Amino acid sequence: MQKAIMLMLAVGTLTALSFIGPAHAQYAVCIAGRGCVPATPASYNACYQLALQRGWNESDNSEKAGRNLDWFIMQCLAGRVPR
Repeated sequence: MQKAIMLMLAVGTLTALSFIGPAHAQYAVCIAGRGCVPATPASYNACYQLALQRGWNESDNSEKAGRNLDWFIMQCLAGRVPR
């Protein structure tokens, strides 16, 4: 009986996890020496689009420019940039 219950719990857990698709995946956006913030693809894209609206571009993200675009996106994801 205990094995049957454990099997049902395992199947239920796997079924619940199967509904969590890649769109819900959460990962960390990190900048060396500055830390990490959690993000989803949707939240990252929203902050990236906000950066573009505010005049940032990919050339602002070069090593020479100090990765300023990444820093802006990281601050946005952390909730430190008003939308």
